[in-house]
Amino acid sequence: MSRLFARKTLLGLGILAALVLIITVNIIGGNLLRGVRLDLTQTKLYTLSPATERALQQIEEPITLRLFISDRLTREVPSFAAYAQRVRDLLRDYAAGSRGRLTVEVLSPDPFSPIEDRAVAYGLQGVPIDQGGEQVYFGLVGANSTDDQEVIAFFAPERERFLEYDLTKMVAKLARPKQRTVGLISTLPITADPAAQQQGGSGTWLIYDQISQNFKVQMLETTVTQIPADIDVLWLVHPANLPPATLYAIDQFVLKGGRALVMVDPVSEAAVSRGRMLAMQGVPGPASASALEPLFKAWGVQLVPDKVVADRRNARKVSAGGAATRVQAADYLAWLAVPKAQLAENDSLTGDLQSLSFASAGILEPVEGATTKLTPLASSSVVSMKLAADKVRGQPDILGILRGFQSEGQALTMAARVTGPAKTAYPDALPEGAAAEGRVMESQQPLNLVIVADTDMLEERFWAQTQNFFGQKVAVPVAGNGDFIANALDNLAGGSTLSGLTARTVIDRPFTAIRALEQAAENSFRAKEQELQDRIKETEKKLADLRGREAPKKGQPQTASLTPEQAKEIETFRADLIRTRAELRDVQLALRT
Repeated sequence: MSRLFARKTLLGLGILAALVLIITVNIIGGNLLRGVRLDLTQTKLYTLSPATERALQQIEEPITLRLFISDRLTREVPSFAAYAQRVRDLLRDYAAGSRGRLTVEVLSPDPFSPIEDRAVAYGLQGVPIDQGGEQVYFGLVGANSTDDQEVIAFFAPERERFLEYDLTKMVAKLARPKQRTVGLISTLPITADPAAQQQGGSGTWLIYDQISQNFKVQMLETTVTQIPADIDVLWLVHPANLPPATLYAIDQFVLKGGRALVMVDPVSEAAVSRGRMLAMQGVPGPASASALEPLFKAWGVQLVPDKVVADRRNARKVSAGGAATRVQAADYLAWLAVPKAQLAENDSLTGDLQSLSFASAGILEPVEGATTKLTPLASSSVVSMKLAADKVRGQPDILGILRGFQSEGQALTMAARVTGPAKTAYPDALPEGAAAEGRVMESQQPLNLVIVADTDMLEERFWAQTQNFFGQKVAVPVAGNGDFIANALDNLAGGSTLSGLTARTVIDRPFTAIRALEQAAENSFRAKEQELQDRIKETEKKLADLRGREAPKKGQPQTASLTPEQAKEIETFRADLIRTRAELRDVQLALRT
């Protein structure tokens, strides 16, 4: 009996010791590993990016972030509860990495409370949660020691993937209240677009609105003869037909160490469409093409004349066809969704992007004997060709371009960084009206330029979708175009705060293997479709020839004037025509599915 009692006692003590050990390990582990998380997501969704860590280290004056989150929202809507927890965790990580310069306050704005009054005064957006009209809040207010203020009115679920970008942008603006200045020269209506105004918008492009949040944008005339000294970075958008004195001003700005983002285009679809609108009003529109000669030659770059990129592998699906042919989905080889594999991995401008969209993009190549280095940032796939620009002007024959495609087997560069020494494009006489003061003949420091052979990539329709969230317009990017432009301007202006923050901002992850199979099948079906259409035309011609041999007499049926052999031949052709058309419908159905 005593042995059994002893065994039970030992067993009980062992279990008790195990429980004590487990509790002790949990307590010690909880204290030692507090705040430590293992991030196994592919895009490191829960790990602060190096750019965010740099931004936190650069904070010099105290910053306070106040998170307003209604308890009822997280209690009754599980999806918001998870999102709110992620926001809290991320803000706690920001505070931990800021050397004590950033503090976070979490406030619950209960109905009719003083905290709700503060939320409303800050401009946060209340959202009704029931039919009674009770408002809930989920927003952030940031302030620095000089009373500058930044607000995220509501953390819309559609922007959850962009959470770190939005938070770091807020912190960066509060840490550096003085905005850097972008000098913008453009022949496109980025700040006063009649097309956007007709749709009830403000008239400014979305890309301009986003850039204006981070930079002071100073519009410069296309006839400017000297770039102002306070310009941190020059942004040229479709610089068509600039006068020589303006080109010289750009030349001198770059040679003296100025940075520039240059965007040219062999076929600007935005210019063409706006030109039609202005022509109806009797006003001349912008030129459809732009280049930057002779500056490109001096910088060691050339825009291949009158050619655009046609890429079979990265083409976007559009509706093709018209009155003569059935409307169907087809790859438009001049509209491209360029995946991460074709973006420069080691450059901060593109290293974390997942995709870029281009439309009728040109081709950049180095000039033989150039002293500068051209490093591609965005390229086509090797299944590409140089397509005549005339084929994409006006109303392009999308199916015809597809049928005529012949791969040249090489990647084509659409965006590049240009670095290194260069000499002036005007070594002899100065252009008329040029400012000669302080003239330099060669670069005082290595050039640092970003050149893009496309301007249509700036248009909202190619890279973002605007959604209405309880009266608030929320832009949801579907490609990294906006991030690319922001990264380029930030990088060229001498900062790197927002570079590298786009790894979590892409929602389009293409199934490349499936896409390749689809395109191979489509090529086969397209060839079959063309064969069947040719056969139908040939059969219809033979029928017309047979019917035209002898016109029927008045009141007689069509076959009355034909021999029995001819009538039989017509019926054979008719049957063949019906079978061919049925086969064509099957092929076109396969193309759609």
